[in-house]
Amino acid sequence: MALTRKRKFYEWFNLMAITWIFMTELLLLTAYCLKDLKIFVPEAVINGNAATLSCQYDLEQAALYSVRWYFQGEEFYRFVPKESPPTFEFPVSGIHVDLTKSDGTQVTLRAVNRMLSGNYQCEVSEDAPLFHTELRTAHMQVIELPQTEPVMSVNKKMIGLNDEFKAECSVAESFPPANITWIINGRRVYKSRHQRISYETYSASSTISTLEMDPHSQVLQGLFHAIPKYTSTLTLLCEVSILHVYHKTATQRILLSMSPPTTNSPNLLESKRNGDPDALTSSTNRTHLIYSGSSSILIILFVSLYKMIAL
Repeated sequence: MALTRKRKFYEWFNLMAITWIFMTELLLLTAYCLKDLKIFVPEAVINGNAATLSCQYDLEQAALYSVRWYFQGEEFYRFVPKESPPTFEFPVSGIHVDLTKSDGTQVTLRAVNRMLSGNYQCEVSEDAPLFHTELRTAHMQVIELPQTEPVMSVNKKMIGLNDEFKAECSVAESFPPANITWIINGRRVYKSRHQRISYETYSASSTISTLEMDPHSQVLQGLFHAIPKYTSTLTLLCEVSILHVYHKTATQRILLSMSPPTTNSPNLLESKRNGDPDALTSSTNRTHLIYSGSSSILIILFVSLYKMIAL
């Protein structure tokens, strides 16, 4: 009985010792393994340019088994340092890897096109015995730029106090569609009840934005009623941008007019209010008589002067 208990104790002790040794080895292995995996993918790349995607990681004292790159879930590049050659390219539509500029930390794609916009993944695996693997994802946008400069048109070059104003800004086809922002005298114009801004994109065509302001527009009211004196001009910009890659502007200088209203004689206005249709005619006749009398006096004086000289 005592021998049985002693044997069981030794078996339990050996099991615990083996477990402790295994756990210690496991902790030592995990202390020196893959960590700090980071992926760096360009946010935007112009159509036709090359793009370099990189993957940074820290293996500590572990060995690298492989680095794999995926586009939308399909593997297109692999780096295995124990193989010869260590680099592999897999056929994925539209992707062309430059193997001379690709290794275990980066991969370079040649002549990217808009179909390559999407998610890219970098997967790094350490070698035996753990084969610990980590994966990171990032998005890349391939941009097609407009082929022409943005164009702005306005319905008038001078705005009066009670005028409505309309401007249109257009930019040629792009991918993704361009963003258009309106700016007056350095300040952005926001959509409101009296400031209407529309934005339309046409497939395989241009992007158009329209700005319409009525006399009660906050911007126009601020310009006309500025203290101490309203400004005589405004500078209108339409700013066209595509992410951080493309930035263009079109500019127009608009005059502001605040001419005083036309004034009439109080007598005439009163006559019109009283419904006297002959008031304007009588006034005109009196003016004509005064002018005729003055002309006659001048003629008499001229004749008298001529006679004096003749004598």
